[in-house]
Amino acid sequence: MISGVLIGFEVLKKISHVFLLVALYLTAAGGDANAGMSVEGAMSDALQSYSLDKGMYVVITGSGSALPDPKRAGASAAVVVDGTVLQFDFGRGVMENMMLSGINPMDIDYIFLTHHHFDHIASYGYYLIANWIAGRQEPVYVYGPEGIEDLTQGAYIMNKSNIEFTKFIVKNWPERLKRKPLAEPPYVVKDVDSGVILDTPKIKITAVRTPHYPDDISKSLAYRVDTPYGSVVITGDTGYSDDVIKLADHADLLIHECQKPDPGMVKGGKMTAEAFQKPSKKRPQTHHTTPTELGKIANLAQVKKVVPYHLPPYGSVPKAREMTSLYTGEAGLDIWAKYITAIHKNYEGPVVLAEDTMVFRVGGEPVDQAGEDAK
Repeated sequence: MISGVLIGFEVLKKISHVFLLVALYLTAAGGDANAGMSVEGAMSDALQSYSLDKGMYVVITGSGSALPDPKRAGASAAVVVDGTVLQFDFGRGVMENMMLSGINPMDIDYIFLTHHHFDHIASYGYYLIANWIAGRQEPVYVYGPEGIEDLTQGAYIMNKSNIEFTKFIVKNWPERLKRKPLAEPPYVVKDVDSGVILDTPKIKITAVRTPHYPDDISKSLAYRVDTPYGSVVITGDTGYSDDVIKLADHADLLIHECQKPDPGMVKGGKMTAEAFQKPSKKRPQTHHTTPTELGKIANLAQVKKVVPYHLPPYGSVPKAREMTSLYTGEAGLDIWAKYITAIHKNYEGPVVLAEDTMVFRVGGEPVDQAGEDAK
């Protein structure tokens, strides 16, 4: 069902025009990770020449982990279905990556937050204020685990001075100027839990809880998007989960966190310590997923393609690696090859390591209920 991928902007902008054309040709023609795919676009200028208005697309708006990484924004993804934009999580750098991928952040229709950890909501408050100031006229609908209203109100409290200033500007807005901001920031929030949380003629969203941290602290969710074009599952943060396996059953695309290296992949780091590899009485669940575990999940769910994201800053700039080494340890240049090899121990399908601004096209023509191409 998945027929396209856009190579990350940060990679392509470093390639000369000639080599870019060659790379795009080779990607479209085949290769292990991208076999059977066609390239939808390239650098930011080219992104303006194609449209996401028809079909189903997945945009990696952030592929990184919790701490700063100039090469990877906070873990997040946008799903675009016939122009309807669904944004999953809102970490640092999300809006900038949306713009690089040809999406206006003001066009977001729905936001789905997987949980309330700072790296998944870092740009959420900023977006709500910027969206309002830029003149959005329709509310954005926000779904997430219990506490979304408090989270949203907290964002407004933090930006109180800016909100009052904007209200003053709106009150004295010159009539000659168009797209006047509304009197109040436009949003509608809803706490959700496991089950079907959105069901429209074109889009169905199902959520399940994930084992990220104890529910008495806060809940964490993964989401499945079903459309006439195909299906996508986005996990947010999670350890190995039977519920995620059921949710991802035969999905076209599984975007799954892979924060935690397998034992022996890196040197040092709290994440790779033995105490963090297995559940215990003090820690009855694992908080993140290893490549080997991800391969098992993908195999059992029989998904068609896997995109590991929420990746540590291995290979990033020295100061990013230095800042995060306490948690992620130190890795060699072959770390990503090790990731893919570990996933392939249990999963034979294609694996594409996420990069910021990568775009996947899911399906072609819509599929009817009988499972055949719609005429």
